[in-house]
Amino acid sequence: MNGKALIATLLFPLSVNAQSVLTDKGDDDLRRILEEVVVTGTGTEHFLRDAPVQTEVITARALEQYQARSIDDLLGALCPSLTFHDGDMGSHIQLGGLGNDYIVIMVNGRRMNGDVGGQNDLNQINIDQIQRVEIVKGAASSLYGTDAIAGVINIITRRPVPRGVDAQSTTRFGQHADVRESATLGLALWKLKSTTAYDYRRTHGWQNTDIEWHQRQAKPGSSLWTVNPASNYTVSERLDYTPTERLNISVEGSWYKRWVNRSNGPHKYLTNDFYYHNRTLAGNVDYKLRERDRLTLDVAWGRYDYYYDYRLMEVTDRFYEGKRITYRPGHRVLQSQQDQLQAQAKGVFHFDGGHTINAGLEYLHQRLLSPYHIVGDRASVWSAAAYAQEERAWRERTFLTIGARATYHKETGFDFSPKMAAMHKLGPVALRASYAMGYKSPTVKELYYNHVGSIGGGALTAYHGNTDLRAQKSHYASLGVEYADRTLQASLTGYANYISDMIELVEITPTREEKLNEIERSKRYTNLAHARVLGFDASVKYRPGLGFALGAGYSYADPIAQYDENGKGRAEDLRWRSINATSRHNATFDFAWSHAWRRWYRLRIGVYGRYQSKRHYIEDNHADPYTTWRIATAHTLLRPRWATITLNAGVDNVFNYIDRTPFGRNRATTTPGRTFYASAVIKFKAGNEKKD
Repeated sequence: MNGKALIATLLFPLSVNAQSVLTDKGDDDLRRILEEVVVTGTGTEHFLRDAPVQTEVITARALEQYQARSIDDLLGALCPSLTFHDGDMGSHIQLGGLGNDYIVIMVNGRRMNGDVGGQNDLNQINIDQIQRVEIVKGAASSLYGTDAIAGVINIITRRPVPRGVDAQSTTRFGQHADVRESATLGLALWKLKSTTAYDYRRTHGWQNTDIEWHQRQAKPGSSLWTVNPASNYTVSERLDYTPTERLNISVEGSWYKRWVNRSNGPHKYLTNDFYYHNRTLAGNVDYKLRERDRLTLDVAWGRYDYYYDYRLMEVTDRFYEGKRITYRPGHRVLQSQQDQLQAQAKGVFHFDGGHTINAGLEYLHQRLLSPYHIVGDRASVWSAAAYAQEERAWRERTFLTIGARATYHKETGFDFSPKMAAMHKLGPVALRASYAMGYKSPTVKELYYNHVGSIGGGALTAYHGNTDLRAQKSHYASLGVEYADRTLQASLTGYANYISDMIELVEITPTREEKLNEIERSKRYTNLAHARVLGFDASVKYRPGLGFALGAGYSYADPIAQYDENGKGRAEDLRWRSINATSRHNATFDFAWSHAWRRWYRLRIGVYGRYQSKRHYIEDNHADPYTTWRIATAHTLLRPRWATITLNAGVDNVFNYIDRTPFGRNRATTTPGRTFYASAVIKFKAGNEKKD
């Protein structure tokens, strides 16, 4: 058995597509894939094969060929270390055993906001506008600041068309009235480029069970839906002006709306639907000093509104000018409004001898308006940071990166986050090691938010923010090995992540006023617990030729944290348990074959699988393990060269797995079972010979 076969034999059973899910960019030669340029790991451009910080990449080609109904389904199917659970309030994401709060999600290097209830609404991202997705695991606060403890997901959109006209339209139909329509028009006129995009999605939703866990009993006849009917659209525009070869100025904005309809009946009295309205605006100035040196200034603003749309009357326990507040059908009531302003000035400088300096200044301001939940209805926090990073390369074999960030936060004060990463190449083998400190400042809600409510029919409880909170800290270390040649790419990376000063809700004594308002319990956010995650990721991608491509990957994570069993905030009550809603074993698999006939027609067949082990929960039941499989076919007409048409058809969840766990209990997945889909992708180019 030769070396390549031995590596494939050892790593393939570990299953999952971790290091990169890149397809059709020269199916018979992985070297072209390794020449992908990535930026997220170090903030500077590197070929994937030379990136000191291991980066997982998913390309536009892979995204297009999968033809997912949502970006959650897509990333979850192609990256084993990412798990998703789609909900009304956004995407419940986990990376390396840690949830949304510990992951930075960016679009073109800008921090994404718009979270409601701690979840990010990825529906606002147009899948067909994505050029690639870069995933960096582990602490990355030295470059990206707060929240970058589990890792960073950077969604990079397509560049403006270099010349002429570039248009694309995608229409996808699936069962349950699942529709996605996307259209993009790129124009290049002299020194001005325009990119206009529209994305629409809707579903009628589905109900996998009518059993609901209510009053400690499983009762039939529930009106709840597993996935509620919903629709959303995004309109975006980007303008680029290039007055000289060295200078580029861009302005872009987006407009997003989403509606979620909820059913009312046994055993829930749901008076309202959900409505979301987001707006973003950003500007960028990029100036090249020399061939690779550059200065950039980036400013971005976003506003994210969340409303209740009332269908039934609701009498509240709040008063205004002596009268009890009552909402009636047709009322639209603001629940929260988030504003975020980011500004960054950055310089990248290359020197002789493989020496690079990347340094910058950053300002982040976040404001939350939430009537009845914050004293004075609104609150805000800000932070200012300076960072610097040095990269050195010796003989294109050894790469070293050292960096640090100093941050001052309005409430938590000063934080320092260093990072070191190294890579050494021995022919086709690359060895990587890294250490980093991460931090997470308290959110606006944890600092200032006050709320009274009852969860699942439990006691009426008051939740209080705490301005004395400290930032959470982490220590992350990883060690990995990667082998890559023309036909085989395989990697194995182990890591450890230790987190201190985790923020939890702790029981406090209700005030006299709370008791008069019949509030039974009171809780406050407090720095209390610690956590640690031990794990490893493995991947293999093999391309023997003749149009065949095989990929597999496996992600193991053992995340545990201290939980306050009695809710009193006492050290003696802390117990180590699996972090809530985590699964230890996750795997993905993909097989593809493609062939073109006389440059007129190309057929591509793909088979995708995902496995998720038991998901652990602190309360109620654990969610069952499951495996799903998908078959996708793509039929592309290759002539004429200025226009291509691709017809896609496939089956999702081939073996019809459905989780019928009663409502009110923890479920593994929301899939409706076996579904069929079809889509058409039309691309048109004029005056532009450059291919994607």
